[in-house]
Amino acid sequence: MVPIRNLILLVFLSIFLLWYAASWAYRTQYTEPRQTLQSEMTRLSSEIEVWQNNLNMMTQFNAQYAWLFQRSLPPVSNDAQSWYSFWLLEVLQHSGFENPQVNAGPVSRITPGANYRFNAQYTGSLSQFSYFLFEFYYAPFLHRITSLTLLPTEGNTEILTFTMTVNVLALDSRFNPSTVQNSFPTVPIPRLAFNNLEAYQVIEERNLLQVARGGIDRADHTTLTAILEVGDQVELWFRDGTAGRAALPIKKRLGETIQAGSFTGRIVDIYLQEELVVLDRDGTRWLLAAGESLNEAFALPPEAFLE
Repeated sequence: MVPIRNLILLVFLSIFLLWYAASWAYRTQYTEPRQTLQSEMTRLSSEIEVWQNNLNMMTQFNAQYAWLFQRSLPPVSNDAQSWYSFWLLEVLQHSGFENPQVNAGPVSRITPGANYRFNAQYTGSLSQFSYFLFEFYYAPFLHRITSLTLLPTEGNTEILTFTMTVNVLALDSRFNPSTVQNSFPTVPIPRLAFNNLEAYQVIEERNLLQVARGGIDRADHTTLTAILEVGDQVELWFRDGTAGRAALPIKKRLGETIQAGSFTGRIVDIYLQEELVVLDRDGTRWLLAAGESLNEAFALPPEAFLE
């Protein structure tokens, strides 16, 4: 017969083993899987939130920048290369350039689509180039001039040979389902500050090729050195670098005319604190800062005035 003490010990041992087994089963079969499931749900919720935010951003981007896709060439199309080459050649011819040539370069594949490259060479004047730039940036394409070389022709430095590289961006319409597949942009979307060509004719007035033409232009060496208050008036001091160090400064006041080399301008505004001067050259306003030469003056577009 089993002693009562051993029986009691056996009962307690059985209860302990049963409790341990139940605890182990509860922990491994319920608590730990539940914690793992909860962690996975938290991770998935975070990922869903991130993707939802990205989707919202993409939706907002598509709504806000749909015009980018409307101005894009088809990303994978031989017709797009030929079509743009023809357009660029036509604009160069319409601008009056002689012997324009356009060659299509390699196509670079990028994440949102493709990048087309075109090389062009043509001969003409700065006036014709101003007209071309106006037409180029008035066009609906996502294009830009990435390099430009100007070379004076022999015997006539007014006529230049231009070598130019143009990059055109093509966006994949899959990033914006509202756009038409493989469509070509046709409606101009102006991105210029002014819609009249006359505002940009000042380009041809810049003395870009003085060195090529030979000689020294005093306007390159006549510098605005100081803006001073003399009594109740403001006085401008210019220094002519071609006259030597001993030369006296050229002193001018509001309403007077400064003439040096190829530059002649009347002083119409003086901003003492900003150290800026506005000069008028045949109805065109030029902005000159202290320390700059006359030929470094910046041409202001029409109707652009400082407060």
